[in-house]
Amino acid sequence: MLVVISDLHLEECSLGVNRALRVNRNLDPKTYQHFIREIAKDAAVNHARSVDLVLAGDIFELNHSNIWYEDSIKPYVDLKVVTPGSEYEKKILRLLDLIGKEEKVAGSLAVFREFASYFNVEFHLHYILGNHDRLVNATPAIRRKARELLGMPASDAPLPHTFTYLSEGKPLAFVRHGQEYDPLNFSVNYKFAPIIPAEIPAAEYEIPPVDDFSAVEIIYKLPYLFMEHYGVQPILQDEKLLNLYHRLIEFQDVRPQSALVNYIFNSPGFTRRQIWQYLEPVILHGLNALRKDPFLKLPMMKGNLLKTFLRMNPFRRNIPFRLVRRFSSSITKRIGRNERNLPAVKEEVLQKNGDSVRCIISGHTHQPQVALMDAQDGVERYYFNSGTWRNVVPVSANQVNFGRIKTFSNVVIYGADENISRNEKNPLWSFDFSAGFSQKFYNGMRHV
Repeated sequence: MLVVISDLHLEECSLGVNRALRVNRNLDPKTYQHFIREIAKDAAVNHARSVDLVLAGDIFELNHSNIWYEDSIKPYVDLKVVTPGSEYEKKILRLLDLIGKEEKVAGSLAVFREFASYFNVEFHLHYILGNHDRLVNATPAIRRKARELLGMPASDAPLPHTFTYLSEGKPLAFVRHGQEYDPLNFSVNYKFAPIIPAEIPAAEYEIPPVDDFSAVEIIYKLPYLFMEHYGVQPILQDEKLLNLYHRLIEFQDVRPQSALVNYIFNSPGFTRRQIWQYLEPVILHGLNALRKDPFLKLPMMKGNLLKTFLRMNPFRRNIPFRLVRRFSSSITKRIGRNERNLPAVKEEVLQKNGDSVRCIISGHTHQPQVALMDAQDGVERYYFNSGTWRNVVPVSANQVNFGRIKTFSNVVIYGADENISRNEKNPLWSFDFSAGFSQKFYNGMRHV
């Protein structure tokens, strides 16, 4: 029995944040406890021979923290730069410590370390890396720390980027995080490649993707810069400012991502032009600080929209609103096209093991999904997206209204000798897919 969850994004959310403005987006430990109890029950009912639970990437959030604004040490570096004993390693280890000490995270990790005790069969916990926990593989000490937090056996060995689940000795399911499908979040663009290799060279995971730079220095930094510019008390005393601050905090939780810009420019109590008037000085300050960043000179940034924007010298003091609308429209269309792709159909394992591989599983997008890839000769092959375990901002059809829900999705794959009823004869495999959502509504203002 294979169980896949991904995109937990366990994060540090207290460093450099006034307590009154702190937003804790980590899920409650009871969520994970309920999940593992249900999985253990399913394993017993369906006569699982063993259980492999795969944490399919973006488990620890190593990009989103104010720790990266303390000095010149940044996370968007080649892993080769992060050497044992270096300042980079010290900062990453410190960040993992801070993540582990967050109240909700500490409780959740305690549940993780007890996972095996819920099962009466052999249990294995596997951890593969995504783009937000890419840095875990930098040094042996960091890898040991990550494994320790999860309760995994001690080891200095590099963590893998894929997992293959076997049934009757043959590959049945292939799991990866999914950043490999996203050109902005991976160092190599496989968009037009005829196949996606099962074993992508380790060096391609070591190079920072373009989106790490823009996310850390702009998207994740905006709430930090907003708080610096306007001050804690003025934000707390102005309901509209507070709403806008919360929008900036939850910006990366919007799904689909093609609605990101609309989310910011549809904040309650503002017109779009008013929102830009509040954001322009904050964004200009951030952009002006980035113009000489050495990351912009790397080959991967050639032709990048952000680099073009930063080089537009006439807009050092102001950015015309008409340009903002045009630029945001371009970004929205590009993200929308990317979201409609299904790159998993190009996975090499489908060609090499087409007689046995029945599904590809990935996360990354935070959007749970089941899609039929093909059904040649009556054999169905599926793509599953394992969604996320955190808060998500859902979008209305017209992309101007937004909510806030908690999500917890998982994929369960049963081998040929599991999940069998008396009326079935020789099933090849089966699956359960769960895309859980919840929210409690309270009286009073909710900042969404």
